[in-house]
Amino acid sequence: MSIDTFAVDGGDTVFGALRAYGENPSAFLAMSEGKEYFTVAGRHGVIPYRDTGGHLHQSAGVIAPDGGQEPLLRAFTEFAGERRRKVVATRLRRPEAELFSRCGFTVNQAGSSYSVYLPEFRLGGPRLAGLRLAVSRAWLAGLEAAEGAYEDRAAGPGRDGAGADDAADVADGRRVFVGRVGGEVVASITYLPVFGTRPGWLHHTARRAPGMPEGALEAVNLEAVRVFTAEEAQWLHLGFTPFAGLGAQYELASASVAAARLLRLAAAHGEWRRAAAARLAYQRIWDPHLVQPGYLAWRGRAAAGALGRLLKLAESP
Repeated sequence: MSIDTFAVDGGDTVFGALRAYGENPSAFLAMSEGKEYFTVAGRHGVIPYRDTGGHLHQSAGVIAPDGGQEPLLRAFTEFAGERRRKVVATRLRRPEAELFSRCGFTVNQAGSSYSVYLPEFRLGGPRLAGLRLAVSRAWLAGLEAAEGAYEDRAAGPGRDGAGADDAADVADGRRVFVGRVGGEVVASITYLPVFGTRPGWLHHTARRAPGMPEGALEAVNLEAVRVFTAEEAQWLHLGFTPFAGLGAQYELASASVAAARLLRLAAAHGEWRRAAAARLAYQRIWDPHLVQPGYLAWRGRAAAGALGRLLKLAESP
């Protein structure tokens, strides 16, 4: 069996696989996080990954047809072993977690992801009272929200549901919505396309300038919801939050009991919980229709590397 890897120059092939087989809402993000892409000659599908030295970090699972996912993952594991690397995977949904478990990985729940079904989203009702209040404060401060260009992003750190700007080098399909006060951009949110059975958009990087009006990001996202709904998009995926919604009922048989205890301890006492709590509060204010457990996977002695990758996700603003 011939094994090959190719870099970003093969993006058209990778993007084609993503459109055809991508099910994980973070699959497009995984393309940009990975700097290399694993393929097997004669097989459909691709595995984006990043060599972090000692580990091959894989995110959002295997992008391949159902029958081809397991052979591709097993080949990738062999590929990593030949290079004396351990595979660590993050942002896995339940089906991907089960796949990694079948392939000999230890798999633990590491957080949850949240999604809004746009055809059923309504701003009225008591469950969205907090959202209406936040948005009204931004409007009273003079904020105006609209779709913009990538260069219009607000200055300042990411915040409230955002991740690091990993997709900066992937322009195709990306969209940006901005909030302005007096013509100055004070908030922005970048969205990435999502394919598969729950197609739509992934709420990715959010930025807000210092001193921006309260509720500015909520107002910007609400404008994006309005536009996406008018375009008949199905889902707005708010992203994966580490340490959120941990529960023993979500664990697989391959879970590590020790890792589960450590994750729950980190969720309750870790220094990074403030960033994760802010992200979770932002996601919950939208009253998401779908909440799914997210998983972390590793093999052998790669547990420390796996937890390290998770902490990086948790610490990102």
